[in-house]
Amino acid sequence: MTTAVCPYCRAHIEEEDVSLACEGCGTLHHADCYAENGGCTIFGCSKAPADEPKLRVSAPELLAVGAQTATVVAEPVASVPPPPPPPGSPAAMRMAELPPELPYASSLLVPSIFGGLGVAGGEVVAEPAAPPKPRSRTTFILLGALLGALGGHSFYAGYTKKGIAQLAITVLTLGFAGPMVWVWAVIDICTINQDHNGVQFES
Repeated sequence: MTTAVCPYCRAHIEEEDVSLACEGCGTLHHADCYAENGGCTIFGCSKAPADEPKLRVSAPELLAVGAQTATVVAEPVASVPPPPPPPGSPAAMRMAELPPELPYASSLLVPSIFGGLGVAGGEVVAEPAAPPKPRSRTTFILLGALLGALGGHSFYAGYTKKGIAQLAITVLTLGFAGPMVWVWAVIDICTINQDHNGVQFES
């Protein structure tokens, strides 16, 4: 025997359950389901509960609510440094008593947002530059032995003018003065121990 199914809760209606047949369409419901729904649950039935009224909002009402709930975002105010104290005031006298080295020391101790630059007395003070990396003596010797006639060792060590002179002599003489420039390069690799910055070659 097939039992009916309540269209509201989708459960079978047993014989011991209190059931109720809709007066409009005759569909069986649980009595409490029918009461909870306020009528028949079948779409289009005359005993179905009335639809809830639709909420309608006009455009002027939307604009009025939007104007009330709109938040005003204030633009950030640029920070203005305080004016200097007037001459002769106690604050000006205290500032005059400060040692002149203090602004410079504070610029070195306090990092700046511009890549480690500090401001002392209105001037930008840069951090001390790192010492140049020493060049290899082995590379200097190999360049002098292989490319000495073209000034390769001089360019490597930073002696740009000497390198241009050695290269020009070799090129302008179409290579005829190359052996003489190569001898010059051999003398260089035997006598020069530092680059153009005065940094000793590393072994």
